[in-house]
Amino acid sequence: MNKQLEKIIKDNSSGSLQILFNLISYCKKLNDIKDFWEVIVNSKKYLNHFSVIKNFTEELEEQINKKHNEKVLDFLNKYELKQKNIGETIYNSNKNIFMKINSFTTISYSKTLEEVLKIWSKDEKKIKAFILESRPIFEGRKLALRLRKYNFDCTLLVDSMMAYAVKNSDAVLIGADKILKNGNVINKVGSLPLCLCAVEFNKPVYVISGREKFADDTKFEPYIYPSKEVWKTKKEINIINHYFEEVPKRYTTKLLLR
Repeated sequence: MNKQLEKIIKDNSSGSLQILFNLISYCKKLNDIKDFWEVIVNSKKYLNHFSVIKNFTEELEEQINKKHNEKVLDFLNKYELKQKNIGETIYNSNKNIFMKINSFTTISYSKTLEEVLKIWSKDEKKIKAFILESRPIFEGRKLALRLRKYNFDCTLLVDSMMAYAVKNSDAVLIGADKILKNGNVINKVGSLPLCLCAVEFNKPVYVISGREKFADDTKFEPYIYPSKEVWKTKKEINIINHYFEEVPKRYTTKLLLR
C-alpha cells in the first residue's frame, strides 16, 4: 500500500468525515486506475465500518467502472464541496436549538461537530465548552486545540469527570460514526455513560450528523484495538481497548441533521 494512503487508512484519531476529506484529497492526485482501486480495496477492508466512507467508496467505484476517467475529478470536487457545507447546513437547520445553549459537553473529536461549531462561533456569543479528552487516543485534546481558533471558552477534562461537566452544561453534543437502522448511534467509547449522565441531570443530548452516517446495519460488533494503547506493560493483565460503542436511541434527544 502507498505510504500516504496507509497513513490515512491507519488514522485512529480523526473523525470519519476528516478521514473522508483526506481520502478525497489523496484521490485528486491520482491518474492511474489501479491507484484508485487501491483506495477502494483498502477503504473497504479497513474503513467500511464508517458509513460515510462506505458510501463514498461505493460511489467512487461506480465512477471508476463507468471508465470515464475525466469525470472522476469532477465527482471528487462535488463530493468534497457537499461535505464541506455540512456545518453551515446543520447549524442553519437547527439554529433555534443552538441559540438556547450557553454551555455544552462533548467527547472525543468529530469533524462534523467542529464544522458546526465553526459556524456557531460567528454569532459572537461566548459559549462554554467542556471537552472530555477521550482515552486512549486523546482525540478530545485535538478538538480543544482546534476550538481555540473560534469563540469558545474551552475546558478539557478527563473522561471520569463527565458528571461534573454535564451538571454544569446546558446540553450534551456528540458526533456519530454510524447510525443503525433502529436509530441507535455508534460513537466513541464514553458516549454511552456521557448520555446516561445527561439523563440523570435532565440535560438534552443532541447528535450532530450528516445523513451519510445512516446505515442498514442492525447490529454493532466492537473491534478490539491494541492493548498497548491503554497500558504498555509486560505484566499479565487483561486489557480491553474499544474505540466505539452503541448508544441506544432512547438516551438521545434529537438528531441534528442537514
